[in-house]
Amino acid sequence: MMKTFLLVAAFWLALSHMSAQDAYHLALAAQLQTEHGLTAGQWVLPNTEAATFAASSSYGATVTNISVTGFPFTQGRSFLITAGQNPYVSGHLYNNGQTITTGDKCLLVLWLRSPTPNAQVNIFAEDATTYAKEVFATVPLTEQWQQFVLPFESTAAYPLNQLHLGLHLAWLNQTVEVGGFALLNFKNNYPLSQLPLNLHNDVYPGSAPDAPWRADAAASIEQLRKANLTVTVTDQNGQPLSGAEVKVEMLRHEFAFGTAVISNRFGGGNAQDNVYEQKMLDLDGHGHGFNWVVFENDLKWPAWEQHWYSSQAEIAEAVQWLQAHDIQIRGHNLAWPGWGYSPADLEPNQGDPNYLKTRIRTHINNILTYPGVGAACQDWDVLNEITANVDYANALANTPGYPTGRELYTEIFEQADSLVPNSTLYLNDYVALERGQTDNGQTAVWRSRIDELLAAGAPVEGIGFQGHFGAFPTGIPMAKAILDEFYTAYGLEAKITEYDISNLVPPQTQAQYMRDILTISFAHPSITGFMMWGFWDGAHWMSNAPLFNTDWSMKPSGVAFVDQVYHQWWTDTTVVSTATGTVLVRGFKGKYKVTVNCGGQHQEQILVLDGDKTWDVNTNCTVGVYENTGIAFTVTRLPAQILLKWDAQAMAGLVHVQVSNTGGRLMMQQHRDASMGACNFSTASWPAGVYFLTLENGGRLRTERIIIE
Repeated sequence: MMKTFLLVAAFWLALSHMSAQDAYHLALAAQLQTEHGLTAGQWVLPNTEAATFAASSSYGATVTNISVTGFPFTQGRSFLITAGQNPYVSGHLYNNGQTITTGDKCLLVLWLRSPTPNAQVNIFAEDATTYAKEVFATVPLTEQWQQFVLPFESTAAYPLNQLHLGLHLAWLNQTVEVGGFALLNFKNNYPLSQLPLNLHNDVYPGSAPDAPWRADAAASIEQLRKANLTVTVTDQNGQPLSGAEVKVEMLRHEFAFGTAVISNRFGGGNAQDNVYEQKMLDLDGHGHGFNWVVFENDLKWPAWEQHWYSSQAEIAEAVQWLQAHDIQIRGHNLAWPGWGYSPADLEPNQGDPNYLKTRIRTHINNILTYPGVGAACQDWDVLNEITANVDYANALANTPGYPTGRELYTEIFEQADSLVPNSTLYLNDYVALERGQTDNGQTAVWRSRIDELLAAGAPVEGIGFQGHFGAFPTGIPMAKAILDEFYTAYGLEAKITEYDISNLVPPQTQAQYMRDILTISFAHPSITGFMMWGFWDGAHWMSNAPLFNTDWSMKPSGVAFVDQVYHQWWTDTTVVSTATGTVLVRGFKGKYKVTVNCGGQHQEQILVLDGDKTWDVNTNCTVGVYENTGIAFTVTRLPAQILLKWDAQAMAGLVHVQVSNTGGRLMMQQHRDASMGACNFSTASWPAGVYFLTLENGGRLRTERIIIE
């Protein structure tokens, strides 16, 4: 073992083009070689603990040198911090001592601990000039030393000292200790996926299989998202017809399951992508796709005026294509009140209130009255991120009629309501849900803005909760508490509007979180939809979409989404009418095709199950013709179960068995190969009463009455 260690260390020493590595760096090299097969890494920071710390800088904290025993590193720094208005008012920094090229695969490694309860820090690598982040994570700390490992692929080239690496410390009054800080550059020797990731974030609050919120969510989904469909079948004489086959096929959810899209990639746009289009319409291989979309950028003010991706006429054509495919649309957004998100002429004219107001009003009128666009959006994000973006308000503050400047927001809502009265008008923001673990008072600010708007009579009709979750996503109990808080306060409908999750979350944890955040959203009485902010890595702002990799292979979180939405929460069933001629199906709310078959005839109906519904079907069939057609079987009642046997030699293919109660409710359904000759099923949970057992094989069908005492 010692020989292997020395050989690995010598190999790293030669390839790093550096000398005199200390014991910590040799040990880290050996760890990466042994655990992950990584060699040929270049030390971007000095290759000794002492030199690394000597090259670092700190601000906004009291710094003490510490010694560490029992770990691979031996030196550390302790920071005593007073909470700041922002976490970055106190920090610890390093600069790159080796150049980095665009596309280089890098690995940031450090050790952290804190004796302060609830301590947390931001770990980052960023451009020293623009502060654009190569990697960023807000991580909680424990009293025990933990190693944090963060991989990233550089999006830019960095000359010496142009990449900042370090910590933001001022989350709260806390003590933070750091050691073992290192950055390795593996160039293009390995794919990013081979570099290790460890933020100790493979679980999150509420992730346990037996977490209490799960049972409550299941009960809520059963109550809120399902309804009863009763089909009553009669014969040509108007008498109840038993033995008719009723097929209930779900076509689309009532609940909005959607994604952000780019207008020119589908429907014959100027960047038509057939796979992109096909996946939008068919995610599960059975023709079930998104039922809602939101244009990611096309309807934002600068993009709309400057035709970033499509002309206005082409956007209207994309809307028409979506409507033809029964896909509804969110409009995003009318006003994003920061200069950086506005046309370039606004900021230079910020001192001219009339110019600003006229420009804003004209834009809103133009987009909302544009044929085939404004009124075609079922939702509109009227205002986006007003908590952090205050440029419009500041420019108008203390001008006549605008003491705070935010009076403009009410006017924008009122104008939108007058132009698209049938659209639901939303206020959309990233605070609250996605910042649940690190709120820092922002939710209270947003609440105060909503209160202000409603008090002024603004027609705010919906709350948009963005969901760009970081490396430590909001725990499910906290997410529910936040949704509850807003629903209790305002009683407005809401949507999760921009879901994605950091690639610093392990893939299987991303998949579990997808299931759980979907579930708590689907279970909540205020939530009417769940929208992802892109679904494919090839067209995603963070290159980490929830569903598909760049090569269109499905991610674990994509598998979770498809299974949850199109299997667990999907209703497709075939039921045979009872002696009363009825069939009762409790299905998820949405659009259905219902087909009644008997004697080679069928009747079909498209209906929307948005509450309990009935459909009375009169057929040309005759009572009893489809029962007792020569199928022989025996029924044996055992304690708490039924044993059903048939002649395996007289049947072939599948035997379909089902039991319904006198109200038509399906109690049990099984499909067995005829060669098995038997099946059994439990009746332990069934109330005493009369039931109808139906067996069908090869077009022959027989129904018998059974009694459970």
